Amino acid sequence: MRPAGPRAAAVAALLHQEQGGYANLVLDAELARSGLTGRDRAFAGAVFYTTVEKQAALDYILGRFLPKGVEKLDPPVRAILRSGLAQARFMQVPPSAAVNEAVKLTRAYGKASAAGLVNAVLRKACGYDLDTAVFAGETERLMVLGCAGRDVAAFLRQYYPDEALRILTAPADGGHTALRVNTLKTNPAALTAALAAEGAEAVPGLVPDSLLADFAGSPAGTEAFRQGLYHVEGQASQLAALCLGAKPGDTVLDLCAAPGGKTLTIAQEMRDRGRLISCDVTEKRVGLIRTAAARVGVTCAETVCNDAAVYNPAFPAADRVLADVPCSGLGILGKKPDIRYKTLDEGRCRELLDTQRAILDCAARYVKPGGRLVYSTCTIHPAENQEQVKAFLARRPDFRVIQPEAAFPEGMEAGPYGALSVPGRVPAGMDGFFICVMRRDG
Repeated sequence: MRPAGPRAAAVAALLHQEQGGYANLVLDAELARSGLTGRDRAFAGAVFYTTVEKQAALDYILGRFLPKGVEKLDPPVRAILRSGLAQARFMQVPPSAAVNEAVKLTRAYGKASAAGLVNAVLRKACGYDLDTAVFAGETERLMVLGCAGRDVAAFLRQYYPDEALRILTAPADGGHTALRVNTLKTNPAALTAALAAEGAEAVPGLVPDSLLADFAGSPAGTEAFRQGLYHVEGQASQLAALCLGAKPGDTVLDLCAAPGGKTLTIAQEMRDRGRLISCDVTEKRVGLIRTAAARVGVTCAETVCNDAAVYNPAFPAADRVLADVPCSGLGILGKKPDIRYKTLDEGRCRELLDTQRAILDCAARYVKPGGRLVYSTCTIHPAENQEQVKAFLARRPDFRVIQPEAAFPEGMEAGPYGALSVPGRVPAGMDGFFICVMRRDG
């Protein structure tokens, strides 16, 4: 019989996470199997994500008291130690409670022989002072204090040496949940009042018609959400959609649209009038867009399964085209903690760059003369951003970079090949993001 309870669910998800897969999908599947609800479900999610994000620091501390290291442990014992220490050091769970529950869970997993080890190691690890740590070098310091894998730490040392730790520790959207107000149904003031009535606090965001909110539970658990009064979308992502400058009656292509946040924002800017073709590469992901559009009442969006890297002659010439391409995700480390530990091997990076190039070239073919193309990513890697745009402009001299109507916030720097947001630079908080707005001449 499987151990039950929120801590057990978190450990089970961590065991699956070690085998690969996206953290959110792994957790969702485990929570569905657990049958947890309410606070227990939220606590399990918090334990899981905290453990995933803080793994480098957790392993370093645990390693001080494990002569053979963390990796030599049985997987359940390893997951229990990591999650127990995560609770005590990063979740304000009393150390005694974290240790006792970890010991119980060790026995529940049939690892009674390891219960003494778990008890002794956790009690020492909970009190370990990281300020006294002596690191082998700057990369290890970043890995432990910033909670990142070696490849990501090395990348930040190379490209952002003075900001690396700040990038790694900056919370997503300043530590709040970014919302896009559904202007087809409400306005920021009315939505703020509706959320307050449900116990959620919200303040204006950096982007027009955005809010930064704090929820006691899930942002999708409110009546306002069920009524389609908002959708959850990062501020930088909203800004990319606004930079498109879509207007009522336009023909617009959103080529890499799932799960649909930008499509909804674009449709609202269009006042739900015109033709908006929203695409993604698999039917499952297209289904996410379709569901999101139905919830908020968007009717102008046509959802299509399409490979953005392959030109589709059936698509119409468009006034506006958005290519929010697949990327390394190095700008959203605060939002997707598993990215912190990804491997940045040369072959995989080259394949990603080739895909981005193919999508950008296809996107350009759909743009009408005088139309607008927006290329965007959620990474801070120059090769995926400015260098891609520079190479594209050399291939397509009929395109030029322009300044959009939407204003870039303070701290987001615009250059000749686009604008970059780096975590920690924007005072009110914004994810790492790149946006380049181009016009087709002729």
